[in-house]
Amino acid sequence: MLPLAVVGLLLLASVGFALGLDVGISLGWVALAFGIAVAAGIAGAGLVPTVGSLWLVGLWWFAFPPLVGYITGNWTGAGRYSYPRMLGYGYQSARGELLGGIELGVRLGLQFAVVAGIVGYAVGGAIDRLSTHTRESG
Repeated sequence: MLPLAVVGLLLLASVGFALGLDVGISLGWVALAFGIAVAAGIAGAGLVPTVGSLWLVGLWWFAFPPLVGYITGNWTGAGRYSYPRMLGYGYQSARGELLGGIELGVRLGLQFAVVAGIVGYAVGGAIDRLSTHTRESG
């Protein structure tokens, strides 16, 4: 159920981004991803579905904006259609930007998903255990 909810959320974000809304890369996405992991830990949804769902968020974060730029032809070297990067370099074409975004989305998106997923899931599991212990004690 968790992966379907995340796919639905990403579909909404994708439509918003394609329509020009500012739903792109921000710290809000990191907080949302951590919140998904915590909620999965509380619900006991499983660590693998949690990490997989967060990997979808990470892949979307890097690959979707360049994909929209590639499809619409509105790509520019430093616009909203480029993926987040630590260095100031960019690609010379929309296709290069898209392939770079997919590559980083696979590599860094997975690292992000594993770290945020494990930490968030552990926090959610701890919250669930504390609340269960409190209910049984009281």
